[in-house]
Amino acid sequence: MKLVSQLAGWPPQGGAGAFDSRAAAFASSPEKVIIQRVNRVVANRVDFTCLFEKGVVTFRFFAANPGAAKNMAGFIESNRGNSLQQLGNLDAPAEE
Repeated sequence: MKLVSQLAGWPPQGGAGAFDSRAAAFASSPEKVIIQRVNRVVANRVDFTCLFEKGVVTFRFFAANPGAAKNMAGFIESNRGNSLQQLGNLDAPAEE
């Protein structure tokens, strides 16, 4: 079984994309990014909200296909309250 951290596209992109000045902080401190909730699934993309240093940040994870995105959304939702680092160390949900 693969770990979430071994999935293509992990870690997800957070904030306002590559131009967000906090992007380096997200990447270097995944233990401080706490999952709040899944916002939506659009095709193979999962949008979810996290807290980072008292601020709300939206992250986007791009799965291999829509079925994998739906599975990942459920997985992320069931791990609310955990950090991105903790999530990365768990077994990945099945890809459809």
